[in-house]
Amino acid sequence: MRWLSRLSPEIRHLFSFRTYLNDMTTLGTGGPAEFLAKPLTQKDLVDILTFCHEEGFPFWLLGGGSNVLVPDEGLPGITIQTKGLNGIFWEEKGDSVIVYSVSGTFLASLLGLSLRRGWSGLEFTAGIPGTLGGALAGNAGADGFSLGDLVRNVKVIQEDGIVIDRPRHEIEFSYRFSSIGTEKVAISGCCLVLERSSPFEVAEEVRRFLSHRKGQPRGVKTAGCIFKNPDGASAGKLLDEAGCKGMESGGAVVSMKHANFIENRGSASTKDILSLIERCRTKVFQNSGVKLVTEIRFLGDLSDAETPF
Repeated sequence: MRWLSRLSPEIRHLFSFRTYLNDMTTLGTGGPAEFLAKPLTQKDLVDILTFCHEEGFPFWLLGGGSNVLVPDEGLPGITIQTKGLNGIFWEEKGDSVIVYSVSGTFLASLLGLSLRRGWSGLEFTAGIPGTLGGALAGNAGADGFSLGDLVRNVKVIQEDGIVIDRPRHEIEFSYRFSSIGTEKVAISGCCLVLERSSPFEVAEEVRRFLSHRKGQPRGVKTAGCIFKNPDGASAGKLLDEAGCKGMESGGAVVSMKHANFIENRGSASTKDILSLIERCRTKVFQNSGVKLVTEIRFLGDLSDAETPF
């Protein structure tokens, strides 16, 4: 750990050694980060990425911890938890609202501000956990709406610490996919374009979207939806029809409330989760011929966990 002495005093205090990540993910599994860094400013993030680049250390980005799976063995190198990077700035121009948010801001905070000020556009995020950065990387959405539809530009930090503003036309967004999510960059912030409405109308839309989530498990440890919906079909329905509800592996179980959710009953390991994912994919393929693709993001040695049949 001699390299620790080469950390500048400005960021040295942001690092901790062998911090377990299971408490930092909504699923509640995963081993320790070899080193965990918690930047508080964009400069912190730039300095940490520059350090990783110069020293040749692998780095992993972790926001609110939803929709991710961390190996039981943990993550080598430096895990960067970005939820300390938050802030929202805006400008109302006619019927439009230009909102700039830092990547660690939780979607719930953005939606709460929209509710109070009567901005329309983010209602579909009601009930979606996690931070803006993670949501952008996976183009989070619901009911045909997605975050990419609202993007004007995204500020990213390259591996070498260079900050770049990426306009919308340079980014590919599709169903639960963003080209930024496949690049070795850190999302620093994003500019979204919303519409002026009224608090009452926005609240009505939020209630409508929340009503669609009543069938999802609440109050238990999950990562969100495990699989993407295939074209013209529902992953949850396919899993249900294949008899996946209630399937167990160690401390993990396929939710009886919604088959596209895996619940950690408190003692599950990442290995248990992976076992259930593969068993579910196999059962659905055998029952319907559909090859489900995971929506959950794998970190570390799990990055190639999505194996073909």
